[in-house]
Amino acid sequence: MITIIEGFGQTALVFLSSAAACIALGPAAIRALRKAQFVQPFRHEDCPSLASVQIGKEGTPTMGGLLVLGASTAVAAIAGGLESRVGMLVCACVLGFGALGLLDDLLKFRGPNGRGLRTLPKLLITILLAFLLAWGLFTATGGVGRIDWPGRSYGVSLGLLWIPFAALVFVGTSHAVNLTDGMDGLAAGCLFITLSAFLLIRARAGTDPVVNIWCAALAGACAGFLWFNSFPASVFLGDVGAMGLGAALAAISLLHQSPFWLMWIGAIFVVEALSVMAQVAAYKWLHRRIFRVAPLHHHFQVAGVSEPKLIARFWLVNVALVIIGVALWERV
Repeated sequence: MITIIEGFGQTALVFLSSAAACIALGPAAIRALRKAQFVQPFRHEDCPSLASVQIGKEGTPTMGGLLVLGASTAVAAIAGGLESRVGMLVCACVLGFGALGLLDDLLKFRGPNGRGLRTLPKLLITILLAFLLAWGLFTATGGVGRIDWPGRSYGVSLGLLWIPFAALVFVGTSHAVNLTDGMDGLAAGCLFITLSAFLLIRARAGTDPVVNIWCAALAGACAGFLWFNSFPASVFLGDVGAMGLGAALAAISLLHQSPFWLMWIGAIFVVEALSVMAQVAAYKWLHRRIFRVAPLHHHFQVAGVSEPKLIARFWLVNVALVIIGVALWERV
């Protein structure tokens, strides 16, 4: 089956099939989520300044990530994405972190004051899952543990140290994508752009076709989801989608030996996460806030930048970083 879909044209077919599956199944999925009353809860007790800019989003169903992960996994499986141990591990990353996000989403509907998983238990579960998946990838790839530096023809082999490093990439990327998922289409659009960049580089380099299948299926599903998630959103991604897709992005970058390149072409996610960390640290140690609201997109939103314009600008920055990143990679 894999030989059938090798090559750029066949990879594009996987991308289009995944996008089409999301678009075709989207209306039924949104109706099912609304019928189950999985509606995004908006609570602004800790941040009243967000209340005015979130008007109109009440009643929008969440957990649309079930559609994205379901469509991409089904298409990838049909295309041959489970025909190697590496492919099965990528699937485990998607479904494992997606399941954790789903649990967090469901707990938010546990009464009027549901808050999801508490911070410490969620972090501990994430770290444990990240280490298990990092060990699996390390053994499945022969224990090389190599990391390449973007724009350079050299890299370094970490050996067993690659496992904690990869676990850190899993934890950081999954939570960074989750933090970015705060505006209509922001996270899904940035994921589509970043995954497409990886797909382009991997297809041109002739790398493992099984991983390319997953990259194409996930990028296509994000594109299809934007049909419903773009402003004004008919459905939100939810933690299930953000965590699952973030882990998949981490796995693909690690398998391409380019997690540092991910920091460049996925810099939107990095900056969003750093803005939260800086805000928390400044408030704890200096008793003051750096941003009006964190993550960064809410800082600009509260400042008066319209949501559609803000989303478009973030996407444009992401595209510019991808173009520069791909140009650097071509120099290797």
